[in-house]
Amino acid sequence: MIQLPTSLVDILRWRAKHQPDRLAYRYLQNGEREEIILNYVELDKRARAIGALLQANTRPKERALLLLPPGPDFIAAFWGCLYARVIAIPAYPLHPARLEKMLPNILRIISDATPAVALLTTSLFDAVQTSDICRDKFADIKLLPTDHPDKTSLAEKWQEQLIDPNELAFLQYTSGSTFSPKGVMVNHRNLIHNLGQIEKHFGQSSESHAVIWLPPYHDMGLVGGILQPLYSGYPSTLIPYTLFLQQPFRWLDAISHFRGTTSGGPNFAYELCLRKIKPEQREQLDLSSWEVAFNGAEPIHQNTIQRFAEYFSPSGFHQNSFLPCYGLAEATLMVSGGPKKRSLQVRKLSRTALERDHSISSPASMEDEWKIVGCGQVPLEQQVIVVNTETLSPCPRGQVGEIWVSGPNIAPGYWNNPAATNESFGAKLSLNSDRTYLRTGDAGFLDDGELFITGRLKNLIIISGKNHYANDIEQTASNSHPAIMPSGLAAFSVQEDDGEKLIIIAEIHRDQDLCKKEEITKAIKTAVSTCHDLQVHDIKITCAGSIPRTTSGKIRHFICRKQYLADALNPLNPT
Repeated sequence: MIQLPTSLVDILRWRAKHQPDRLAYRYLQNGEREEIILNYVELDKRARAIGALLQANTRPKERALLLLPPGPDFIAAFWGCLYARVIAIPAYPLHPARLEKMLPNILRIISDATPAVALLTTSLFDAVQTSDICRDKFADIKLLPTDHPDKTSLAEKWQEQLIDPNELAFLQYTSGSTFSPKGVMVNHRNLIHNLGQIEKHFGQSSESHAVIWLPPYHDMGLVGGILQPLYSGYPSTLIPYTLFLQQPFRWLDAISHFRGTTSGGPNFAYELCLRKIKPEQREQLDLSSWEVAFNGAEPIHQNTIQRFAEYFSPSGFHQNSFLPCYGLAEATLMVSGGPKKRSLQVRKLSRTALERDHSISSPASMEDEWKIVGCGQVPLEQQVIVVNTETLSPCPRGQVGEIWVSGPNIAPGYWNNPAATNESFGAKLSLNSDRTYLRTGDAGFLDDGELFITGRLKNLIIISGKNHYANDIEQTASNSHPAIMPSGLAAFSVQEDDGEKLIIIAEIHRDQDLCKKEEITKAIKTAVSTCHDLQVHDIKITCAGSIPRTTSGKIRHFICRKQYLADALNPLNPT
């Protein structure tokens, strides 16, 4: 673009005028070849229609709850909110057949954000109206169906308005590990800056082509999969999240068929492909166009990357396509990542040293070794520091601490929550009170400009005075027996009278013989004892899908602990 934009609306309006027929989004309804196409001019028209609908029913800066399934309707509604200067709230949509079961999660967001309107389909509108409970809960919210047949006349009623870069674009509700949702306030300036960072560090251009299965209610799916392609001017092919989970071959097949250059997801997605895609399916794939295979949103396992690269090498995939990255909603999306097409940055560390005093040193033996993958370079416009949380001073070289971030991509805070905003976004070093930082809650270190994440501070397990990272224990236990699902482990601690106790939940493949329960349990205990010198207090064996996760696949450790203490895990038992 010739003139620097101040909002996303500037970008789409420019593209609709100068590149009207260029493909913006392709939505694969059945996850394969049944597609809906949106070019820039059609998207602009639909956004103006919904923008006009919102302008007639709201005031600028009010909130709109998006209760729409993934696809063109959701995308058009999100852009319509931006066109109307209404703050969008992406939320996992209610299903008409399961309204009352899904309602509590939506009500928590409604209570916090107090939206003026909700955008939804006609079928969901009718379902809400016929449910006494739902109709009562939505009594103070205007329900606006967006599948209006006459979009052209509505679009002509839209009135363009100037958008201040500091105005909020949307609220990204964190799907983290508590029942108290926090809405991250993302403004246009945050978005424009972070999208520029991603474009540079991921090496994106108008010649790129994204293939995305991530849900649009999560920051990686929304910012990385929907907004980033339009910002840089390349198309995005979208696959429904559930259809990817059912058959991950659809993901790689779409990359192969549409010649995708950019795609990815959390580590579990690559594990899922390794487990479910058969050699005869692999032979149908040509992955030579895949230049950026980003991996983020959960711990990155070097073993997964290596096995994926080896398995799909016959299909043209190259290991240097992997681009590990790190980010969070509070930083709009990306904190570190790239550059593309380089070898993995892997460090072999001493697990014992990390547990003892957070120091970074070489392992004393193979049993003591922990391979950790770097999450990319930090953009020059950002400042990332590693902080000792007790002294609030930068950690010396070779020490692990909490990751703090400052820069123009950091959101202003949490909606209507000054206490949480001050705690997370108002961090200051003890010797410098001028600059504030975002406390990520993640532990790690910097080495030659590369960011390494060692674990989640809130998931730190402290037993007998030693620090253990939950994800480290989970990785050890997951490799202990073939019956355990990839990324199907949750490790956490509970407080007993004589100290913290380690608990593990293990998901096993549905076709496994439950008589192997004792064998699996013994394997987990042996592996954890050998690698971590830890005794597992209790192990619960469950079926696939039992462990609570966020929409991006992160384990919700807090809820796991809560369910365990309430004896609500429903462990499998032999019949």
